[in-house]
Amino acid sequence: MDNTESFGARVGHCALWEKVKEGHVHLITNEDIQELFHAFDVYDPSEKISTSDLVRLCSVEGTYLTAEDIGEWIKDSDVDGTGEVGIMDVHRGITEGTAAFSLVKRALFGQEKEHKLSECSIHELLGWMHYEYDKKSKLWSLPETLFLFTAFIIGAVLHLNVWEAFKSSRAYQYALTYGDFALEWVVDRDTFWKWVYEGWLRNILRHHMVSFIREVDPDQDVLKTNPFPGRVLKTHQIIGAVRFRRWYAVGTACLSGNMWKDLYSQCPMHGELMPDDWYIFYHESYEVIQEQIQERAENFWLDDHTRFLDVQTFSYNAHQAMFTLDNLRLEFREAGYMIHRDGKRETFADSPYYNLWLAIPDLIFAVLLWNVFYGEMKELVPAAMNGLDGIKDYLKLWNVIDWIAIGFGFTTLSFWMVFVLKVSGELPEVLKPLPSNALDRAVFTNRSYLTSEEFDSVVDRFDFERQVAEIFRCAEEVAESHVVARRLIFVYLFILMLKFFKAFGSNDRLDIVIKTITGSAVDVAHFALAFALVFVCFAGSGMLLIGTTFEGYHTIPSALYFRWAENVEMDDIEGFEPWFQVLAYFWFFSYLSLMSILMINILVGLIFEAYGRIRSAAGEPETLLEQVGEAVENLKETKNFIDMWYLICELEDDDFPAHPAELVTIRSLKKAFSKDRMTKQNAEYLIESASRWAKKQEHNVELSVTDGVRMIGQTRTNVNKLLVLSEQVNAMLRKFHSKRTESEGGDWLSMYGAAQHEIQQEAATKTEESDPLAASPARRKHKVSEMQQKSREELMFYQMRNRFSDMISMTQEQTKLLEFISQSIGARQESIVEKDNWGRQKTAVLTDRCEKIEINIGKLSECLKGVDPGQLRGMPDKLKEFAQKVHAWQVEDSNPRSSSKLDHMAMLQHQMDSISQDVAQISAATKAKADIAKALQHVDARKRQIWARGKRGRGHKMKQVI
Repeated sequence: MDNTESFGARVGHCALWEKVKEGHVHLITNEDIQELFHAFDVYDPSEKISTSDLVRLCSVEGTYLTAEDIGEWIKDSDVDGTGEVGIMDVHRGITEGTAAFSLVKRALFGQEKEHKLSECSIHELLGWMHYEYDKKSKLWSLPETLFLFTAFIIGAVLHLNVWEAFKSSRAYQYALTYGDFALEWVVDRDTFWKWVYEGWLRNILRHHMVSFIREVDPDQDVLKTNPFPGRVLKTHQIIGAVRFRRWYAVGTACLSGNMWKDLYSQCPMHGELMPDDWYIFYHESYEVIQEQIQERAENFWLDDHTRFLDVQTFSYNAHQAMFTLDNLRLEFREAGYMIHRDGKRETFADSPYYNLWLAIPDLIFAVLLWNVFYGEMKELVPAAMNGLDGIKDYLKLWNVIDWIAIGFGFTTLSFWMVFVLKVSGELPEVLKPLPSNALDRAVFTNRSYLTSEEFDSVVDRFDFERQVAEIFRCAEEVAESHVVARRLIFVYLFILMLKFFKAFGSNDRLDIVIKTITGSAVDVAHFALAFALVFVCFAGSGMLLIGTTFEGYHTIPSALYFRWAENVEMDDIEGFEPWFQVLAYFWFFSYLSLMSILMINILVGLIFEAYGRIRSAAGEPETLLEQVGEAVENLKETKNFIDMWYLICELEDDDFPAHPAELVTIRSLKKAFSKDRMTKQNAEYLIESASRWAKKQEHNVELSVTDGVRMIGQTRTNVNKLLVLSEQVNAMLRKFHSKRTESEGGDWLSMYGAAQHEIQQEAATKTEESDPLAASPARRKHKVSEMQQKSREELMFYQMRNRFSDMISMTQEQTKLLEFISQSIGARQESIVEKDNWGRQKTAVLTDRCEKIEINIGKLSECLKGVDPGQLRGMPDKLKEFAQKVHAWQVEDSNPRSSSKLDHMAMLQHQMDSISQDVAQISAATKAKADIAKALQHVDARKRQIWARGKRGRGHKMKQVI
């Protein structure tokens, strides 16, 4: 026992096994094999060991070799079949044979596993179920997302009506921008009032039809040429009035230096902003409006405290059935000039659902969105029943995107309904009290626009201004809700795009897009970092270079945008001095060559490299139509199976897993879900599919660059070894041929040994010359001992030749003996396998019977719920007691002279035995599903029947006695 333990310890400490573990067979040297020989108590490098000694390695732990590996190792080492191997033989067997290939393959791809269609591991089953469920859910989400996207787009196009809104926006752009004095010429307060006189007043109110479109005809009636007051370009009816809202600041202390504080003690354009409204009513005459404008201009209504001026017009176009709220903002800058922003203009329908058919896309979208919500809840509820871990397992990326799509979709619908309620309900109620009809009648009656006195006689100016203010408030709220709905629709389109990305994962051809993005994400991210830094440098240098004179580069955000758009032309540079132009040209062309040409092409190359790599790895996957056809067939096949997500949640339950065992078989899986009545076909489908999937996954192992370098190194090492060995054999054959030529009558075997010995000496000499460190003191000592033994070996060589033939014959006999032993062992193993199979069959039958007993016990327990076992057991005794009483009555009333031969007692006894058997069957039934209450009712009925028969027999006897 001590020798065995010491042998195992010595073998286990060998450095050979670490290289075997890592698969680095090309790094195994003769010294490693010599260390292994020392564990076998063999210290002479020339001494050999028996192959049976190597078999002992099977009993040693820590070698990382299986019995098959050791058998292949011995077979490759003992090529000549002598049963003895040396250091070189063992080294060749472990580095160049079948065992070496197995070790390398195992190091690269792991240990191969035998997959059976009747069983698999729980991890393989869960892995396939997750893969299959995700694949099918993504596949069926593709048409769902497509229909959802189609319904959403159709509803958005119909309700937002962007084309008609663009027409209205273009009309206001023409009316406000162009004219006798263009809006772009407004730079300060004086030019603003000039634009109001010569541009805005004539184009918007059009009292005299004087504009850039049509010349005035003084002899023609005003109302005849422009018969409807307050029409912008004759189609957009102004509602109420036009509002000029001035935002002015209260003023705060300036942040100037001490020497300027006396001159600039306060900055009027800083501080809190306050509104000041001025309404221009289109029913008043041109002269009245001009007087109001002149009065405002002369009284400095736009003073130094003014920051913004909003020119607001709320109109309605009956041809388009749409409202338009136009807000032209003029912004007064601290530098003394003015700019205008006309982007805040919103056009919306007066009745989004004037035709009920327009509600169909919204209803379809809501139904589809609800279906997505229902599907996610079917997954979330079983996962939540497993606790926090189940929810964590459920919340994957695509599930989170689905919930974002659900939440954002319902939010978009909610904001859209808010807009519909405002524009269809609140806005008409605000517009009803407006006295526009009375003012229109007054204009038509007078055949001219109204003076201030005439206007005040028709309506109360103060009350009218209050109503118009309320209309603008409501219109701003409606427009804002419409803007929010449009922005939500804009964002939701990108969310639907992410849902399409999820659906693309169902098909390998479509998934190439996602894999290309994810596969190149790391490289693109690093490239983006370098690109962003260089780009910011160019944008910043552009801002410093031309930012003071070029509007697009006066701020960092605008410089980034305009540099990306490359919005710099030669005309922008030619006005500078020559030295400045040189800097500008260098800046422009360096950006063009470095960013636009070089780095953009690098980015394209990175993406195309990832696409090519992923496309080649994908091979020839099935098309989407083929996959849909297979999915439909699979759906028909599995329509009666248990829901797969429910099975996943039950199997992944950390507290009470449905199948806690590691090995899953058809029988164990069926038993685990017996309460759900899993069929055998369902269990077979799951196990077989998981086994095939696991087997396929083992072959889907990619060879990394490190593994490729390792394989190349191993191949190169083996080739170098073969070259050295070939050179040694070639040199040995040449020396053998030369010696045979010199002495043809000599002993060829001795010549062969001498030639081989010389070749070995020359190889050792070359090794020492090429590597001086190799000639260590231990080797020099060994060389001296070889020279001393040379003479003794020559004397013993003759005896070895004589015994060589004996050894060959002994080897043949040993081979025959080994074959006989192998056959005997094989027969014994076959017998053991047969007995093992017989035992497994008996065990399976016993297990089946035990399961059936457990199922029947469960059924019996369900049947016996609410039944008193003691009362049931006492029923036969009560019946026997009742029979004894009947017997006593019969004996008491019997007449010896009666001629009746009927044995009523025997009949009663027979019936009692029958009842007892019924009760015994009820109490011992394991297969029946009878109701115990009905059985007891049957027993009670039989008892009453016996009682009636006994009573009739007793009465009959009494009549005979009488």
